[in-house]
Amino acid sequence: MEKAIFWDSDGTLLYGNESFTISIVRAFEEFGYSMNEETARNRKRNICSWDVPWKDHSNKDGEQWWKDLLEDIRAFCRENNVRDEDIEPLCISFRKKVITYEYEAYPDAKEVLHYFKENGYENYIISNNFPELSEVFDRLGLGDEISGYFTSAAVGYEKPSKEIFEYAIETAGNPDIKYMIGDNPLTDYEGGMNAGLTSILVHNKVEGKVCCESLVDLMGVIEE
Repeated sequence: MEKAIFWDSDGTLLYGNESFTISIVRAFEEFGYSMNEETARNRKRNICSWDVPWKDHSNKDGEQWWKDLLEDIRAFCRENNVRDEDIEPLCISFRKKVITYEYEAYPDAKEVLHYFKENGYENYIISNNFPELSEVFDRLGLGDEISGYFTSAAVGYEKPSKEIFEYAIETAGNPDIKYMIGDNPLTDYEGGMNAGLTSILVHNKVEGKVCCESLVDLMGVIEE
């Protein structure tokens, strides 16, 4: 019997973060420009595909996803009087900063991923995120526990769209037992349920939903 757990990343296995906002600010500062976090945050809400899920990108691969996002960053640079000669290197720096940001895993993430792997589960990441997410997990020492990654930037659909879950399930070989673990009641829990996954919320408590306070609590909830 094939068993799989599909995990969200930010807020679930990794602490929630503002890597895109902070990376915009840092890239501007690197080239001598002032940028406050609130301005960067507001712009980020209009350019990241998971914040504007109505923008169709199902026909684009991960690199095209980056090209589209960086074009928005270029426009943002021009609006904020960045010199023409600085725009392209600033965009390159921004992308690198997002990928190499100081992401932090929950302290029990490694233990829990390893536990389920040892008990016959394949661990997969399904995340509204950039295509190089596996590099983050490798840096944090979690990569050996993960069998595959399904990021919205690479797949072309954002959670809670049914398509991203169905693609992940099919690519994983249509396992007999399959769970979705996440912190968001809509994108993770409802999205997973609508695609036939057994959903559990972690680091969040919502009435009427199966919830765990910590990752390690999942070891007493999910059948071995």
